[in-house]
Amino acid sequence: MPINGNLYDWEGIEIQLPSGGAVGITEISYADERPVEARYGKGGKPRGYGRKNYKASGSMTLDRDEAERLRKSLGGSYYKTTPFNINVSYANDGQPTITDKLPDVMITKSDTSGKQDEDNVGALKFDFVVLSPIEWDGTPAY
Repeated sequence: MPINGNLYDWEGIEIQLPSGGAVGITEISYADERPVEARYGKGGKPRGYGRKNYKASGSMTLDRDEAERLRKSLGGSYYKTTPFNINVSYANDGQPTITDKLPDVMITKSDTSGKQDEDNVGALKFDFVVLSPIEWDGTPAY
């Protein structure tokens, strides 16, 4: 591992959407969880635990032209579509490539705005749910 070298950064991320490699993307965020609840009986200490459902979700921000390419590749609607995959690869020279797969994504919300003196009017932020476990560098979370 290089000391004081270039580690993973935004320039080293490649994001594949159904419309192809995303160039007009300025943000992607995704997370998953599998909550655990303490189970109680008599007394004040947990006597075990129960697991809740696995959940995964995320968001991304696309420039207007990139969002239009995505919409067209989804058949004309962000919402009337079958689930699709998003692949996020992290790669820099001299480092291994790490690829996370977000399988079975469905967009749940789109949001846009514009204001005076803004240089990127109409960028769209999408919230999405991931209906299958995220594969963190090839290993399913669940």
